[in-house]
Amino acid sequence: MKKLTVLSVLLVIASLLVVTACGSNATTAKPSGEKPANAAEAEPTETANSTTVDEIKERGKLIIGTSGNFRPMTFMNEKSEIAGFDIEIGTMIAEKLGVEIEFVPGNIGGLIPGLVAGKFDLVMSALSETEERKKSIDFSIPYGKDGTIAAVLKDNATVTDVNKLEGLVTGVIGGSGTHTAIKEIGGYKELKEYPGNAEAFTDLKAGRIDVYAVGNIAANDYVKNDNSNKPLKLVGEVAAIKNMGVGMRKNEPELKAVIDALIEEKLKDGTIDQLAMKWIGNVLPK
Repeated sequence: MKKLTVLSVLLVIASLLVVTACGSNATTAKPSGEKPANAAEAEPTETANSTTVDEIKERGKLIIGTSGNFRPMTFMNEKSEIAGFDIEIGTMIAEKLGVEIEFVPGNIGGLIPGLVAGKFDLVMSALSETEERKKSIDFSIPYGKDGTIAAVLKDNATVTDVNKLEGLVTGVIGGSGTHTAIKEIGGYKELKEYPGNAEAFTDLKAGRIDVYAVGNIAANDYVKNDNSNKPLKLVGEVAAIKNMGVGMRKNEPELKAVIDALIEEKLKDGTIDQLAMKWIGNVLPK
C-alpha cells in the first residue's frame, strides 16, 4: 500500500511539472506582430518622433494662413486667385519642401490663434514681429520692414501724423501689428476695428472714421491705384517700423531652419528685391 501511494505521488508531481513547463511556454509566446506591454517605452513610434517638416512632407502639402485682404502682400486678383508678395515667398517655401501649397484666407486677428491650434503650418500676411506676438509664436529671419502711416481724405487738413490722434475716430485692422501700435500711441477718441483694407477704406471715404492707421506698403498701393471720386492721401511720418517675417509655432527648429535658409538665399541672390519691385514698386528696407 505504501509503495502504491509513493508511486501515485511521484506520478502527480511529474504531471505538475509537465503542466508548469507547458504553461511557461504559453506565457512567453506572443502572436506574430504583437508588441510587449512596454513597447511604447522600448521602441518610440515614428509619430512620436516626427517633426512638422515630416508631417508636411507626409501630407504632401504646406498650409499657410493669410489675410488675402492686404494688397500687394496678399490679396485676391481679378481671376479670384490669391496673389501677392507674401504668396510668392510662401510658394517658394513649399517648393523647397517638395510639396504642394494651400493658402487659407482669414481675418488677421484669427490667424495666429489658428496657427497655434494647428490649423496652419505657417502664417504669412505682412506679419510684423511684435513683442506680444513673440510670446506665442516664432518668426523667421525678416525679409523686410513695414510701419504704420495715416491715410485720410485728400481735403482733410486736420490730421497731420499717425502719432497725433487726439480727438479722432481712428480705424485699424483688428489684430494687426498696426492695431497694437495705435493702442500704444493712444489719444484717439474712438478706435474702430476692421477685417481688412477694403472695409476700412470704404468707411474712411464715407466719413465714418477720421483717419485710417494702416501699413505703409498697403496704404501706398491703395492710394496709387485708387481712381474713385474721393481721393485719399497719406500724411506724416511712418511710425512703429518693424520686421516682417514668416510666423510659425514655437519650438520647431527644423522648419525654422528650412525657412530661414530659403529667405537668406533669396535675399542674397536678389530674388526678394525683384519680388518687391514687381509687387510694391520699390525695394523693401531690411
